Amino acid sequence: MAERMKAALWVGPEKVEFREVDRPAPGPGEALLRVAYGGICGTDIMIYLGKHPRAKAPLAMCHEFSATVVAADGLAPGTPVTVNPLLTCGTCYACRSGIPHVCATLGLVGIDRDGGFAEYVAVPRNTVRPLPATVPLKEAALIEPLAVAMHAVRVSDLRVGDATAVLGAGPVGIMVAQVARLAGARRVFVSERSPRRLAIARELGFEVIDITQQDTVETILSATGGEGLPVVFESAGVQPTITDAGKLVRPGGQILQVGMPKTPPTVDLTALEFREIRITPIRVYREEDFDLAIAIADQVDLVTPVTHVLPLEKLDEAMELAHAAVDACKILLDAGA
Repeated sequence: MAERMKAALWVGPEKVEFREVDRPAPGPGEALLRVAYGGICGTDIMIYLGKHPRAKAPLAMCHEFSATVVAADGLAPGTPVTVNPLLTCGTCYACRSGIPHVCATLGLVGIDRDGGFAEYVAVPRNTVRPLPATVPLKEAALIEPLAVAMHAVRVSDLRVGDATAVLGAGPVGIMVAQVARLAGARRVFVSERSPRRLAIARELGFEVIDITQQDTVETILSATGGEGLPVVFESAGVQPTITDAGKLVRPGGQILQVGMPKTPPTVDLTALEFREIRITPIRVYREEDFDLAIAIADQVDLVTPVTHVLPLEKLDEAMELAHAAVDACKILLDAGA
């Protein structure tokens, strides 16, 4: 008879259920993990709302999580780990060309198979990453969004001593700002409207722009003598900040499109062309970005961005908080490990 576990399952648009279900049995090449903490991402919100094109109910969402090993080849039981959730085919052009993070059929744990909103999860063994002793399990649940930030900064033209801006202070935006500073940015402007997220950005020492009180473009152009910035990171994925990004970059500069727009945005390509501004889209991260995120996790603040830690059975409440995006930044679910 199969062992049982508790899981918070998405069962339909805006509906989750906390159930007792069979504990997963790892197949060949898989590892069994005991989940510690799982983070809510914008993708989870899309799934929750019934707007994700691939997710199928019932599903244990969550691709941002930390855990301990129950059974995994080469790792002792109890080893603290995180998971690089990318699922690639290994045969398409992107995979063959060393860029599997843009695999033609890219999938993720927590979207295309059950993820971390459960007491236990089975994942491909090659996705499991041991954690250094300096990174607690609660903080390790933020490694995945940190990897997105690592990828964005590493492919950017940012140089030591540059000023830069991050438009949007959600969890990924806060990570991008921290990695940019770690990479040598002299000044980091962060724009946002949520009071809670503005407070987090201020606490972390960034030059904060409250867009309900200030005009982002006027503020940054004034601070840069009208020249603008060499690199701008757009991390909100909404039309106003996408438009602002194009106005903030100086001639020859670069926009990193980190935020994933939910609807196709309007971009004034002619204005960008006149100044030879490049837009670099960011999709997740490369393998080395994820591993480097683990390596630098103790050099960035993974505590302050966490505004809520709720038990697994309160996933419905957590999703509503995350969807409102007013009084929350990163929300974690505690799976009780």
